[in-house]
Amino acid sequence: MDKSIEQKEQIAEVFQRHFNHFGFKKTSVDDIAREIKMSKKTIYKHFSSKEKIFYFIVSKVARKYSREMEKKLVPFPFYHEKINHLTGMIFSETRKWLKDGNDAFEFKYKYNIARLAFTDAYNDIFKELLEQGNNAGEFHIHNTDIMVRFINGIISESMKLVTANPDLKVEDDVIVTIGNMITK
Repeated sequence: MDKSIEQKEQIAEVFQRHFNHFGFKKTSVDDIAREIKMSKKTIYKHFSSKEKIFYFIVSKVARKYSREMEKKLVPFPFYHEKINHLTGMIFSETRKWLKDGNDAFEFKYKYNIARLAFTDAYNDIFKELLEQGNNAGEFHIHNTDIMVRFINGIISESMKLVTANPDLKVEDDVIVTIGNMITK
């Protein structure tokens, strides 16, 4: 393994251990540097902030999880069904995650950073499904990047409602709206 990648993984591993034990606020780059006998400068060469370290960790989890979600989409024969099911899974998993939240400050940090990492992973799946649907003739989308941004916007705004009230059921409306956008 490349030394730079090795260092990045080592930093992330120690950060995660500290984060799990002390929480985000009390985890410091000084403590991480001291434990792995690495200068703060070297750590900042790899990550500009502890938020970036957390994003790196969560992003790896999000990518792994998104691959598992993709496997669950295989049985659906049409791409719009895959997108509908993916959207429903995103809402379901977000609700579970929100209900597991504890300390408000810690949760806000974890949620916002995790949301970004998972959104990036989900956007990759949406883009792939839209492109495959276009190639199969199911969709006639001229710019999949813009459509992914539209989908992301709809889901993100709906998630704000769900964050405020995890019991609020908005996914059916979101699925219909996205379906109308991609199939017309």
